Amino acid sequence: MTELTLYEEAMCCSTGVCGPDPDDDLVEVSAALDQLETEIDDLDISRANMQHDIDQFLETQRIYDLVEEHGPSILPITIVDDEIVAKSEYLSYNALKAAVTDRESAPEA
Repeated sequence: MTELTLYEEAMCCSTGVCGPDPDDDLVEVSAALDQLETEIDDLDISRANMQHDIDQFLETQRIYDLVEEHGPSILPITIVDDEIVAKSEYLSYNALKAAVTDRESAPEA
């Protein structure tokens, strides 16, 4: 099972895709995550929003340390199987898929 976790800044709802004029980046990443979840059977996707899931930030030392050191501008942070694959930006569908499939095809250590 491949795990993808997206740590995000505080937003009004869990995805930020709400209200009359949602941010285009949030719409795109939400659609990309939905598409990946549909296409890849062994993929577990979770999103941690700083406002709604603060415990997850506090319990994940590496994320806590990064936010403490750099402030919330370091968000979003994308992690695939405990490896940070992006900071301060949302990845495109193609970049997310590559990050996930590269780890799926990597030989076990």
